[in-house]
Amino acid sequence: MQFDTFLMERNQTLFENGVEINLTESGVHPCTIEEIMPADAAQALLSLPLGYGWTDGRPDLRSAIASWYPGASASNVLVTNGSSEATMITLMAMVDPGDRVLFAVPNFMQVDGLGRALGMNVQRLPLLPDQGWQIDPDAQAQAVSGGVKLIAVTNPGNPTGAVLSPRSREVLLEAARKAGAWLLVDEIYRGGEIDGAETETFYGSYERVIVTSSLSKSFACPGLRLGWIVGPEEVVEEAAKRQDYTTIGSGILSQIVGAAVMAPENRERILARGRALLRENADIVQSWIEKRNRWSWQRPEAGGMAFLHYDFDMTSEALSNAFREEESVFVVAGSWFGIENHIRIGIGVKTEHLMEGLARLDSFLARRGLA
Repeated sequence: MQFDTFLMERNQTLFENGVEINLTESGVHPCTIEEIMPADAAQALLSLPLGYGWTDGRPDLRSAIASWYPGASASNVLVTNGSSEATMITLMAMVDPGDRVLFAVPNFMQVDGLGRALGMNVQRLPLLPDQGWQIDPDAQAQAVSGGVKLIAVTNPGNPTGAVLSPRSREVLLEAARKAGAWLLVDEIYRGGEIDGAETETFYGSYERVIVTSSLSKSFACPGLRLGWIVGPEEVVEEAAKRQDYTTIGSGILSQIVGAAVMAPENRERILARGRALLRENADIVQSWIEKRNRWSWQRPEAGGMAFLHYDFDMTSEALSNAFREEESVFVVAGSWFGIENHIRIGIGVKTEHLMEGLARLDSFLARRGLA
């Protein structure tokens, strides 16, 4: 089985730990265990037997996750090793080789690369940049006219931070219903809203909606590597059969801490922590953009990233590499999401790191006559 190189993930693996300032992350600066759990609960982890636990997820964890999705119960939830496993086993469970998959771009490119490696017919569906990265109704209608098994979107979006409008949601749901297709929605940035209300989940809006998410982004716990699928019981059951062949289950420590994160009384507190940081840092980027003629953006609505457009003649990968080598600051190339003349920078980092990273970007650009 042949896989294309997952460019963003491979480059992060190679370089993110060797730079002074890493601006490639799209989540919120990580929480500590003592920010999540009371001291006695954290202390109790020291005497925990490190057994397997619940391979499909502790009942309290599954119930806590379900409580964030109106109408869901624990039986609609499967706990996974991050959202990447959630996406992988969902594709394996619900789509066969040769089946057609529509994939909205720009996006985190897992569905695109993994789907093609598994023999699926993946077609990219470009979002409309001049309309706030929304769905193109005409392109969507034409794309589903020949039949489709699954439509995959991310909401809020990556790398754009855009939230799908009510009209875009309607277009997607109408297309999925008409085709009888599954609608796979990556909602990993839900809860990380910068200016508006919490993004409405797609779960429950159509009987064939499958949602994936994790604790890595808005919940600021990437080190737990804990994700989930929320969907119809048949999807959960079929995905669990595939998980039996992959990771078997997630770690007991991650599940216990994850249950504490997702407990309703903690969940809103942790999300509020992240939103405050994202708002402060988004304002800093906005001020930087407003003073520079060659850069523009659409202010993100959610998520720990800003997708910046530039107007000079330099590929985004060349910019990322040169900036990293010369200034020890790492940013994500737009081409790693399937779109050029953009970079993605993390705004969920510590504010002082963001400010220093932008100052070094100014130095880099001035040295090359691109300021």
